[in-house]
Amino acid sequence: MITIERAIDPQTKERFSCVFDTKTCLPVEPIQRYLNYCRKRQLAANTVQTYAFRLLNFWQWLEYKSLDWQQVGSYELADFVNWYLLGGDVEVISEEVREVVSKRSARTVNQAITAIQEMYEFHVLEGRIDDKQFAYQQYGWGKRSGFLRGIVKSSPQKRKRIKLKEPSCFPGCLTNEQVSQLANACYTYRDRLIVMLLRETGVRRGELLGLHLIDVQEIDVTGRIRIIKRNDNPNGAFVKGQSREIPILHNRKAIQETFHAYLLKEYPPEAEKFQHGMLFVNLDGKYKGKPMTSARLNNLFYQLRDRTGIRAYPHLFRHTFATRMLQAGYMDQYVQQLLGHKSIVTTKDIYSHVLQEMNLDDYLTNAEE
Repeated sequence: MITIERAIDPQTKERFSCVFDTKTCLPVEPIQRYLNYCRKRQLAANTVQTYAFRLLNFWQWLEYKSLDWQQVGSYELADFVNWYLLGGDVEVISEEVREVVSKRSARTVNQAITAIQEMYEFHVLEGRIDDKQFAYQQYGWGKRSGFLRGIVKSSPQKRKRIKLKEPSCFPGCLTNEQVSQLANACYTYRDRLIVMLLRETGVRRGELLGLHLIDVQEIDVTGRIRIIKRNDNPNGAFVKGQSREIPILHNRKAIQETFHAYLLKEYPPEAEKFQHGMLFVNLDGKYKGKPMTSARLNNLFYQLRDRTGIRAYPHLFRHTFATRMLQAGYMDQYVQQLLGHKSIVTTKDIYSHVLQEMNLDDYLTNAEE
């Protein structure tokens, strides 16, 4: 049986995911070697963990099919894609009903394909996989019919990846009224500050939970917060994008007042004893004073959903922030910098189709209704 266990690096004390074989009581070496390589490349912890789960599923399929991982080619990968898309229940199905019974999204399947093919590419560089064998796993779009259409090509073409077409859809955004409802439904200044910072800065979940007190010390003077890459946050928070400064352009005074109330009235003395310097901490319970985790943040939004009926989550605030900035006429490049995207292409891929399909003012007006 293959499982994922949490381990701690004895040198760096960093937590990481280990794909573990319970039969041998050892890590699955080809997977773990690649995951360790990803960690050394300083990929986001969440990305590495996602790769671990996707490669775990791939290894389970290899065992199910009694296949050697070093002998997998394009047709085997296409077989895995079909099996994985359908949740492992069936292997052959007509294209007409495939979308109806699919248990995983095209995005999830593409994540698995990326993890698998990058793992193989790593082992090619390591000399464990023959480069010619690896070439037979790399295909572009073809003219095949049925399920294999768009997955395999009749002749191999090196360095092109298998990929399912993902439906293009805008994730949506929150209205100003909904944000106000969520903020007013918070029982603590800490939670209210979280909602306000997410809305006015567009930071990612890991960036929010990774904030240290020193990162917000200029919030009164310059109205800015700093996003800093760190690998040693005790709650595992990790900055995926670039380190940067983000100005609070709207509702700055309200955020400053909430920030002060949180520090003066709620920030527990236990947090100072732990000396971790984190901004967002637990306010009660046996973990009082310890850094707030992603699970605690999720729980906050579950509670807010129960109180308001609004299904919100951190990344939805990020889309809301970007959409409002574009509506206000800010340049794409500026929005890119605020979001921490490495490339302007990323920003345009996510948001430009909204501008193309309909007038943004009309979209936001409809969202208010």
